[in-house]
Formats: sequence, structure tokens, C-alpha cells
Amino acid sequence: MQISGVVNVFKEKGKSSRYYTNKVKQLSKMKTGHVGTLDPMAFGVLPIALGEATKFIDYLGFDKKAYIYRIIFGKTTETLDAESEISDEEAWNFEKNDLLRVLEEMEGAYEQVPPKYSAKKIDGVPMYKLARENIDVDTASRAKTVQIYKNRLLKFNKEKSYAIVMSEVSTGTYIRTLAFDIAQRLGTISYIDYLMRYYSGPLNIDEAICIDDIDEDDLIPVDTLIDLPVIKLHEKRFKAVQNGMNSYVNDAYNEEQYKVYCADKFCGIGYVKKDENGRKNIYMKKVYKYEDN
Repeated sequence: MQISGVVNVFKEKGKSSRYYTNKVKQLSKMKTGHVGTLDPMAFGVLPIALGEATKFIDYLGFDKKAYIYRIIFGKTTETLDAESEISDEEAWNFEKNDLLRVLEEMEGAYEQVPPKYSAKKIDGVPMYKLARENIDVDTASRAKTVQIYKNRLLKFNKEKSYAIVMSEVSTGTYIRTLAFDIAQRLGTISYIDYLMRYYSGPLNIDEAICIDDIDEDDLIPVDTLIDLPVIKLHEKRFKAVQNGMNSYVNDAYNEEQYKVYCADKFCGIGYVKKDENGRKNIYMKKVYKYEDN
């Protein structure tokens, strides 16, 4: 039996995402890869692909993620989280309605500057390594447009200077920076001391599995997590597709990407394009290989 698929792992606080992929690799003896890094201080949903499923990580429909986090107002740190010492403090004064207004204003497209302590790479070197070596980096030039789909205020405690917020965001959004930008719009500074990924795409924390409890029954077939239209080929094309060969398809298919099946077997991802004779073919981009073929 081929061990392949995606498992919804519960990541604990204090451990890196790589720790979990390595642990799953040791348990399964298969190639592994995680879908979206979580900071060591964060916990929650960490999807991990195993075996042939690792080929399709870039196609998984996990663009939308949700986080629950606590913002501490009036203080900040170099890393914008609780992983470093307080570097600045200041008085602040705003009300719950002010925070609600800012949270609503920040929904939609938003230009976000990555924090200098992040895994984003510059010439192959993570920015956090450059920051630790006191190498100046122009972070503003690396701003990226992200989407804030929804911000929800779960709790606000003015006396203790914190708020708990749930944000639904697009891939690539830095929650530490989002929290700091929220504080800036309120005229103050901040850092976060609690960060939970509540869901990633269709995988949520209620169904996440502790690393030591994972078994084969917990593997989700990778094709069920790929949001593409389907092309079904005759079962006689199976071996040809496994070898990466193209196949003729009905002219009614659009020139775009598809999930390819032979009978009921997922065979990978291909794209439809006309050949030199004007006939449409499905050309394989990623082939899902089966051990017995």
C-alpha cells in the first residue's frame, strides 16, 4: 500500500514546523513537506504532505487561513512577538469602538511590509539571519499586497492592555505585522504573545491530530484538496499518463489546468493545449506515480 496524502497535524508551541515534517518523515519513511510555515511561538493547524502528495503542495487550495492572536498594546519587541525582550513602551488611550473601527477599516487589500525577523529570503538568506547579524535590509521595498478577509474582536481588556482578535487572511500575511499595523492606526505600538492558526484552507483545528497519534487512516487524498476542474481519460491511457505522455481530449475542454484521472485513479495535473495540428491534448505537468506501475 502506498503511503501518500496530507495529514492535519496539531503543531505545539515552541517547536518549529521543520521539527514536525522531520518527525512525520521518521515515522512514515516517506518524503514530507509542510503547507505554510508557522513560527515556533505559534500553534495550531500544520498541514503536512507525505510521499507523492508532496509534488502537489503548490496546488493545494489553502490560500485562506484564520488566526486567533493576542495583541499587547503600548509595548513592542524587536521581533514583534514574545520571543524577544521589550524594546519600547509608551502610554496609549483608545476605546473599544476605536479598535472595532480600525479592524473593519483594515479588511480588504492591504500593502504589508514583512517584519525584519521573518523567514522571507533575500538572495537565499532568511531575513531573520540578516537581522541577527545587524545587516540593514530595505524591508519597505519588499512590501506585498495581502488580503484581510475578516477581522473579529473576540475580547478587549483596556485595563490589562490587550485584545484578542481572529483574522481570516490570505497566504503570506504576517500576523505580527498586522497586529502592529492595527496598533499604529490607533496611535500606539504593540506585539503579540499568543498565536494560533485556527484553520488552513479546509483543515481546521478541531480535526488536527497530535503527532504521536497519526496513522494511515488520517491521510487525506491529495486530489480532494486540489481545486481544479477534472478530466477523465480512458483506463487504457493509464500507463501512458504514468510515463508523462500527452493524450487527446475533446475539443470542448478549455485551455487550462485540470486534475487528470484514468478511470477512478488520480494521475496528476495537466494542462490542455492545441498541438501543431490544432487538436487539443492534455499535457502532464505533475504525475502522481503509483508504486506498482
